[in-house]
Amino acid sequence: MTFSSPLLSLPGAVAAGAPDAGVAAHYGDPLREQRSLARGDAVVDLSHRGVVTVSGPDRLSWLNTLSSQLLLNLAPGESTETLLLTVQGRIEYSPKVIDDGATTWLLTESWEAGPLAQWLERMKFMLRVEVADVTGEWATIGSVKPVESLGSHLTWVDAWPHVRT
Repeated sequence: MTFSSPLLSLPGAVAAGAPDAGVAAHYGDPLREQRSLARGDAVVDLSHRGVVTVSGPDRLSWLNTLSSQLLLNLAPGESTETLLLTVQGRIEYSPKVIDDGATTWLLTESWEAGPLAQWLERMKFMLRVEVADVTGEWATIGSVKPVESLGSHLTWVDAWPHVRT
């Protein structure tokens, strides 16, 4: 199945090549669009990116045991990044993470969403967690500042260069 963003049908949309196939590279004036994005007056269509959710009461403590990042006290709406590790300490995935109080959202590359969800399923054992690849149900957009006009939504914020404590 090949992804194609609905925004590709907008006037002037120029399709991006791999690895961003399925979204627009620009809409006819890349320099103006870049300046608008830098000012925070535009968004970037990242709907081709992968989205995996983990829900259930054990989600944060369980993800914490698989992660390089302390996730136990991740507050609703707070975002971070993490490395998901094998028991040998090898990096398997590096998702962006945000929790809404009931579900932890893992944002990743499109080609990693399915394998990430499968890997997490194999790590579940007897914990109260549910893993789902919801890439086809949710779209990700990017901006350099919060987008107020979208109503109720989660906002992952890149905390670099700060360290989450």
